[in-house]
Parts: sequence; structure tokens; C-alpha cells
Amino acid sequence: MKKETSSNLLEKIDIAKERIKELETMINHWEGIECEGFWDVECSINPSSPGCLLFND
Repeated sequence: MKKETSSNLLEKIDIAKERIKELETMINHWEGIECEGFWDVECSINPSSPGCLLFND
């Protein structure tokens, strides 16, 4: 088994952090906690993100 390079590992960590942020926002939305303007900004930047596809009107 090959040893992963540190840059590859750091990239995976960054991706995981972004996904955690998306999931926290979705949970906050479902729990009724205010997420001011997040979906407008997120969906204008990345309209095919899982959250935008889920909440697209």
C-alpha cells in the first residue's frame, strides 16, 4: 500500500471540513436556526451542491 503524500492528505481534510460546514448548515436549517443568506450565496456560487439541490424551490 502506498503512503499518501501530505498534500493529498491536507486536500482531503479541506474537503471534509467543507462538507462538515454544509452539513451543519443543513442541520441548522432543519432545526429552524437562522442562517442569514447562506443559501442565496452558496447556490449562486455552486448551484449543484447537495444543499442547493435539496432546497431548490
